[in-house]
Amino acid sequence: MDKREAVRVPVRVHARCRCDDGIVIDGTVEDLSKSGLFLKADLSLGEGSSAELDLEVPGEATLHLSAEVVRVRDGGMAFKFSEQPSRPLANFIMRQHQHGMH
Repeated sequence: MDKREAVRVPVRVHARCRCDDGIVIDGTVEDLSKSGLFLKADLSLGEGSSAELDLEVPGEATLHLSAEVVRVRDGGMAFKFSEQPSRPLANFIMRQHQHGMH
C-alpha cells in the first residue's frame, strides 16, 4: 500500500541540492509530487538534513525549494518539501501527470 498522499510523476530534470554546511550535490530528479521528490545523485545527505533545492523545470525559471531528507537509499535521497509547492511547480506536476496518462 502506498503511503504517499500526493500523486508522484516520473520526471527527468536536473536539480542542485545546497546544504547548510556548504555541500553542493548535483543530481537528477526521478519522480516528483507536490509533497516531495526523489533525487538520484552520487552523494547523499543524512536523513533529517535540511537543504535548498534548485530545480530546473522546463518552460519555467529555476525553482528554489526548501526540503528535508526523509529517506536515503543507494543512489539517491527522498526529500519532503518544507512548504506548499509554488504555482509553477504544481503546474509542472500537473502537466507531467496528464502527459503520462496518454
